[in-house]
Amino acid sequence: MTLIVHAPNVHGGGGKALLLAALRGVAVAQQCTLLADARLRPGPLPGHIVVVTFPPTLSGRFAAERHLRSIARPSDFVLCMGNLPPLLRCAARVSLFLQNRYLCEDLPLTGFPLMARWRLRVERWWLRRRLATDMPVLVQTASMRNAVRQSLGRDALVAPFAELLVPVERPSAAAGFRFLYPASGEPHKNHPTLLAAWRLLAQAGVEAELHLTVDHNSHLAEDIARARANGLPVVNHGRVDATSMVHLYQTSTALIFPSLRESFGLPLLEAQAASLPIVAAERDYVRDVVEPAETFDPESPLSIARAVRRLLGTAERPVPPMTPAEFIATAVTPRA
Repeated sequence: MTLIVHAPNVHGGGGKALLLAALRGVAVAQQCTLLADARLRPGPLPGHIVVVTFPPTLSGRFAAERHLRSIARPSDFVLCMGNLPPLLRCAARVSLFLQNRYLCEDLPLTGFPLMARWRLRVERWWLRRRLATDMPVLVQTASMRNAVRQSLGRDALVAPFAELLVPVERPSAAAGFRFLYPASGEPHKNHPTLLAAWRLLAQAGVEAELHLTVDHNSHLAEDIARARANGLPVVNHGRVDATSMVHLYQTSTALIFPSLRESFGLPLLEAQAASLPIVAAERDYVRDVVEPAETFDPESPLSIARAVRRLLGTAERPVPPMTPAEFIATAVTPRA
């Protein structure tokens, strides 16, 4: 039997991290073929894994689908790691690893570029049309299983796995307060609300740096650069490799995670392994994997700012209510 890992649309972000982790888990005695995106750049892989790459084009994607159908035998097993089942029927047994909520749920696509919106609509159609009734679906959290049940009308197997980048303990404490948000710039990552929260913190005199990992070649990176130029304590490191990411974890004070939705949230586990306190959205996907130190409403900059201040021990005190008499006195007192 040959294990065929079908991932011709995976090349970066969390999908890449999970794909490479899964490949390193393949037994040496197991014959394995990876059908990959030419942009993947996986680095050294075990010698028993054969890699076949395809260009990131429409014709390249169809070539990958045709190649899968041509090599898959009834005795083989296909593991789809790119959120989509095979487009063309193949003879092998197939399982689907699903981690993209935008595909299995009918979520709004506001904020995505036009081409990305079209791609996601096509992939939603692809998933629903080609997901066979006997094809096992694997997810990583209970909340993702619920999403599959509600949106696709079928069950899924919760099978979380991770290969953490960071050591269990940080070698030294970071100087000052440095909050890390390792995330790409997709709309659901919620960077604009996080930046608005940091402006509130700066206005309140709270000194805390925010460290981001947004691609420098993006409109969001331009917004971050303008915020920094205007005095906001925010640093964008751009896309970073594994070694640089380890350093960021080691030199940070806490993880902040305002994402609106995730299928897993790998940085939450990495922060926990690095002994970082976690300030995160009060969302099911967070409590699927960690117990955060503080939580917030991810759609409210004020809620995020207040959670940060609670962690830092600088929380603002609620204004006590007045008596009716004090209210009247305040209302009628002339103001300068």
